[in-house]
Formats: sequence, C-alpha cells, structure tokens
Amino acid sequence: MKRQILFLTAALTAAVLAGCSTTDNAGNENQNGASGSVVENVVPNHGNTQQDTENNNQNTSSGTSQNEGEGQDYKMGVGIVSRLKRAQNAEDTDGSAEINTVVAAVTVDGEDRIINCIIDKVENKLSISNTGSIGSVANTEYPTTKELGDSYGMKGASPIGKEWNEQIASFEQYVIGKTVEEVNGIETDDQGYAQENDLTSSVTISISDFQAAITKAVENAR
Repeated sequence: MKRQILFLTAALTAAVLAGCSTTDNAGNENQNGASGSVVENVVPNHGNTQQDTENNNQNTSSGTSQNEGEGQDYKMGVGIVSRLKRAQNAEDTDGSAEINTVVAAVTVDGEDRIINCIIDKVENKLSISNTGSIGSVANTEYPTTKELGDSYGMKGASPIGKEWNEQIASFEQYVIGKTVEEVNGIETDDQGYAQENDLTSSVTISISDFQAAITKAVENAR
C-alpha cells in the first residue's frame, strides 16, 4: 500500500507541475507579444536623441526582467489523509479491514489562493485471520478511484447520476481561486456532505477528507 500511495503522490505532483507550466507559458506568450509591440513602436528613429534611445532600451530591458520573474510566487504541496473506512472482526471466519487514502496536490499563488488542484483516492482491502495475521492478497494491483472511472459503480446510486471521477472533477474546479480557509468554510453536515446549493448540484459525495487533504497540501506548499 505504501508503494501505491507513493506512485499516486508522484503522479498527482507531475500533473500539477504540468498545469503550472501551461499557465506560465500562456502568460509569457501574452507578455512577450505585448513587449514585442512596444519594441516595434520605438525601433524607428525619426530624430530621436541618444537619451531617448537609451530610455527605450532600459524600458525593454526592464520588461524582460519582469517576464523572467513571473511565476516565482507559485508554491506546490501534497497532502495525504488515511482513514479506516470499515472493519469486520475475525471470528469463525476471517475478518477484513478497508483503509481509504485521499491524496491532494495543489498549487497556490502568492496570496495562497489555489490555482490548481488534483485529488484522487485509493481503497485498500485486507483480510485478517482469526489469529491476527494478514491474509494473502489475491489482487496486487489497486487502481485509484479516478482510474476506475465508470467501473467504480457510483453513477447508478448517485442522486445526481454522476460517477465519482466526475464529482471529484467538479470539486477540484470548485476550489480554484479559494484559500484553504474558504475551502474549510464550505458548509457540510455531520458526515461531511456539502450543503451549499452551488456545489450539491454536482458533488454529493462526502468532502471532509478532501478538505483535510487540501489543508495539508497547502500547509506543505513550498
């Protein structure tokens, strides 16, 4: 399970980095385009003095330095929350335990507002004998809940007819632009289900572990 969580963490980290790269590149292209327009306007020298030319060169140089500094305030962090979901005591037959692990990877800006968020979950089930030993594991591959997609089987039981991966995508989008305080301020009931109308239309799964994982991710952001 530890190896699986490490792989999941690495995958989410890579995805967040890719998202940051796309954002930075788009911003640099726009800024470079604007800078190019300025250069075209000042290159023709129709009686400009040497001082004017030097001022233009300084302005162009200053703009380049500013572009190179873009994105330096971005920070990235990963948070992991594991909980014992359910357990069955071993008596005449073997018992079992299910541990769910939620991993959140975020990118925050200089104001600690979330600009990118990716969340996934792994569900690990183990059998436990009545002597206390862990039983043999028939399946050594555990795809994440996102990777399972429609085969996870939530859509049929969902009151809004959405699979888990669809709902988590909506939640990831919902927290963009929010601080961790605002994320934790999302109203929920005692079981962690969102109560805000603009969220319940697309997310009906419990969000408490997502909030906790995001909180850890922001706290770990460097």
